[in-house]
Amino acid sequence: MRSLLAGLSVVIGVAALVAVVAMGDLGRAAVQEQVERTVGRPATLSVHLTADGEQTASRPSVDRNAAWIRQLGVRALSRVEVRQAQLDAVSSSPVPPLGVTVMGVDGAYGSVKRMDLLAGQWLPERKAEPWAPPLYLNAEAAEHFGVDHNALGSRLSIEADTPTRGIVLGVVDDSRNEPVAYTDIRSLRKWYSESTAPETAEILLTVAPSEAEYVTSAVLHHLASAGLTGSERVQRVDDFSAYERILKLLQAVLGAIAGISLVTGGIGLMNLTLSQIQSRVHEFGVRRAFGASQSHIFAIILWESVILTAVSSLLGTLLSAGVFNAALFMVPDFSGGIQFPVTAALIGSAAAILIGVVSALVPALRAARLDIIRAIRT
Repeated sequence: MRSLLAGLSVVIGVAALVAVVAMGDLGRAAVQEQVERTVGRPATLSVHLTADGEQTASRPSVDRNAAWIRQLGVRALSRVEVRQAQLDAVSSSPVPPLGVTVMGVDGAYGSVKRMDLLAGQWLPERKAEPWAPPLYLNAEAAEHFGVDHNALGSRLSIEADTPTRGIVLGVVDDSRNEPVAYTDIRSLRKWYSESTAPETAEILLTVAPSEAEYVTSAVLHHLASAGLTGSERVQRVDDFSAYERILKLLQAVLGAIAGISLVTGGIGLMNLTLSQIQSRVHEFGVRRAFGASQSHIFAIILWESVILTAVSSLLGTLLSAGVFNAALFMVPDFSGGIQFPVTAALIGSAAAILIGVVSALVPALRAARLDIIRAIRT
């Protein structure tokens, strides 16, 4: 019974330690996914273009600067223009019109930011202009016109300087809490005259994290030489170091609690081993009498403890893996594709075996140094 209780305490300690490491990886991946959806993948730079400090830069200015930035060898780049419009179903439908944020983007926008497809497809990265105005609704907008697949193929009228009709080709998850419709930036520009400035004009690009500072400096120098004025226009937007610090702190606190549980199990295991040695003194005396060395007795105690903690660590790892998979199952919207981390299992197993070795050292030394004659008479 005491062996079972000692093993159970090690199982719980290992399970807690492995679960803390695994959940920390899961939390980090979830935060990373959310950051990639809302602001961009590592490393994303935002270039806000203005003229005279306030007025949005003209289309030719946006295009010229985007072409120049592409020469820096960026991973992906998209022009972004934002407007407000109303979408309405073309066919007779009881669904009322919907005010949305319309974002004109390039196909590479789906590479700069995480755009998880819920249905249909995303704007392809191609040079040819689309034959019909494509619309890609986020989940909030799609729910208004027909959830996911029901919204595909819907024709929606768009109120603009030049009223037009678009066709819904995809539904995406962009983690926005407002209805948004994405379209090809060339189509969006046809709906509005050049004199009607968009709310914002922006260039989003991703570069290697090691090159972020260089590209930022180069773009700022280029914009200054181009005569653009205004406040700060280039900044990195994908930094989530604050979240990372919070996750590490939480993981450290929970890890300390799990470590205390594991150490407590190790102390219980040491007491159990000492108790067992007292009941096996005669056995060790007989073994020594028949030629067993001190190192042989020491190894017996040590290996018994290691085997017990190894089995306990295996059971603890299986338990934590079950908890981890249950947590993933309870969060169906998480699409990070993360699996149970092998490093967590290795850390838990190594910690358990180390506890087993340390807790067996004192009992093993006592057993190895027993006086043979006294041990046999016991």
